Amino acid sequence: MNVPECANAAQGSCPRSNTYVSKETDEVFVITCRNCGGLNVFPKSVNENAGRYQAFLKFKAAREAQHQHESSRPEFSFGGNKL
Repeated sequence: MNVPECANAAQGSCPRSNTYVSKETDEVFVITCRNCGGLNVFPKSVNENAGRYQAFLKFKAAREAQHQHESSRPEFSFGGNKL
């Protein structure tokens, strides 16, 4: 993961961006700047939901490909004529 730069450095009030992940919970990342002590909070749920959605799309595409493959195969009957 690339740690985002310090928001204060982007605005010009911090001399140099020196950020690190100071805390991680189930829901957010807390980014702290070593120079100015500024804090930024980034939610995790967006990334996790995006990953779940991508996994769902892969699963759906695989099921559709399987269905298309099975439906394209010819059907055979070995029953024959009854006497």
